[in-house]
Amino acid sequence: MFVNNQGRGRENFMNILQANGVGLAYFLGFQKELGPARLRGEAVEGKPDSDLDQGVVLLEHPLDYWEGQKLRQRLEDDLAPLFAPLRLHLLLLEEENAHVQYAAIRGLQVYAVNEDFTRRYRR
Repeated sequence: MFVNNQGRGRENFMNILQANGVGLAYFLGFQKELGPARLRGEAVEGKPDSDLDQGVVLLEHPLDYWEGQKLRQRLEDDLAPLFAPLRLHLLLLEEENAHVQYAAIRGLQVYAVNEDFTRRYRR
């Protein structure tokens, strides 16, 4: 079991999302409730064979595939320590199929740059 002693998990999370141009963030999948718990600094114990799935929607997605992958990797590297000991699996939702996007919308929304962006994405 791991306890987050930072006490600033949610603030750090928001700063990372804003600095990287994220418009929406969701937790989805089997362990989705553990993401917000970690941000609150709670101790969590996830399933060893399961990741913590987080989907994000960018305000502007890079046109170049490799630039998008670099951004995804940078985001995952920056966010992963906030959720330790869970393994973070970051998804750029605009690159995923409709099934994954729907699962994200049905999951836990934990960040939105504004309501207008949320409405446009959910359309």
